Amino acid sequence: MSDPHPTMARVFEQTGLEPSALALRINASPQNITNWSKRGISKKGAMDVSNEFGLNLGWILTGEGVAKKPTHSELMHQIKNIENGSNNPTPQGTTNARMSSGSTMVPILSWVAAGSWSNTEPVTMDDVIGEAPRPPNLSKLGFALRVQGRSMMPEFKPDDVIYVEPQTGLFALKDSDLVVVQCNDDTDATFKQLVIGETYEDMYLKPLNPDWHEQKMLPMGECNLVGKVVGKYAEY
Repeated sequence: MSDPHPTMARVFEQTGLEPSALALRINASPQNITNWSKRGISKKGAMDVSNEFGLNLGWILTGEGVAKKPTHSELMHQIKNIENGSNNPTPQGTTNARMSSGSTMVPILSWVAAGSWSNTEPVTMDDVIGEAPRPPNLSKLGFALRVQGRSMMPEFKPDDVIYVEPQTGLFALKDSDLVVVQCNDDTDATFKQLVIGETYEDMYLKPLNPDWHEQKMLPMGECNLVGKVVGKYAEY
């Protein structure tokens, strides 16, 4: 048998389970496990593994960061140390971020973390890749992302920092609002402009860049809303 895909190799090693036992634990079919072993685990499969075994979703999908999610008490201890200026070692590739609602800074998340965003789970240190000044209009659950690619030019250039408000309902959005969404089986979130037709069932997503090669509008019904973009912080 050939070696499993790296995403599944990490899962098998961390859980210590054979494919059949893993399938039973996450209520997946043996065929799913076989397919994931060949081509890589799906986002839903990765989320099921993450929830069942307490593993970081980003680590499952990319191998970056640490495997295990911290417990609630461990997370609170990490945040307290950061807010108090403790010089605890920082994992490679991450930056300490103050994450309390009273902080003057807001965490910059990876696009993978944004794609699996949940208002019910706290942001962990492994999701954070930097920090930016907190704008006054951002809630305590708000976060930032660093723009990738040129699909939203000229208004948003690569490496611009955008602020995302996740406490925004779908029906509170207006035509031409800028949103961050997670679509289909994509692991990463994506940044687009919202186009609303005559009804809220007629909603689409499009890039801002008129020269972008992909001009096809994507139905919003194929995507989950992560949050509304409420501003940007450009660094010069």
